[in-house]
Amino acid sequence: MNSTLKKDVHNFLNTYYNFKITENEKCVVLSGVITVFDLNNVPWGNYGIDIFVPTNNYPHVTPIVVETTKNIDRSWDFHISDEGLCCLAIPHKLILAKRSGINLINFYQTFIYPFFANHQYKLKTGKYANGEFEHHEKGIIQFYQEELETDNLLYIEKIIQIGIGKLKIGNNDLCPICSDKKFKRCCKIKVLKIEKYGLKQLKKDLDIVKNEILKYNNL
Repeated sequence: MNSTLKKDVHNFLNTYYNFKITENEKCVVLSGVITVFDLNNVPWGNYGIDIFVPTNNYPHVTPIVVETTKNIDRSWDFHISDEGLCCLAIPHKLILAKRSGINLINFYQTFIYPFFANHQYKLKTGKYANGEFEHHEKGIIQFYQEELETDNLLYIEKIIQIGIGKLKIGNNDLCPICSDKKFKRCCKIKVLKIEKYGLKQLKKDLDIVKNEILKYNNL
């Protein structure tokens, strides 16, 4: 465990007293109970969880969260696997957190607690507080539609192709996607927006978008 992780674990345990720590050679495990409160500070529900924090490369890691008490139905409708693995957010948001470097308390407050608060909110209202992403591949498509502000899959495909270098475009070249403006004054800002997710993720996303286009064309 490096010094940054030691400090973050110490601060986490001093902030959230109902968690305890165990360690193995690959990760730190923080086990405890989350109590979700409503806006009037009335308890809504409790969840037992394990937070697995990789020790290698910390803080540039993505913790894994498992709900252990089975208080959430094992269904992707609740963004949880049969084993209790919680889908805390769309992968792209977790990628950015990992690349920036996480802080345990901030990660807990940004991703973990809201996940369980949202479960309680959905139980009581039938929907998530801030909307939700579709599951799996459909969620990736939805993410790009919102991120790039378009439902045009061919446009999304070209933006990703430029982002991974399959289409080579100079700043002063005409934009090959949508206009006769120079690329730097047209779609470059959209490309820069997605490049931060990294080549590995963008390649996966491109395959998903291409498959969705094929499905649409075969209708």
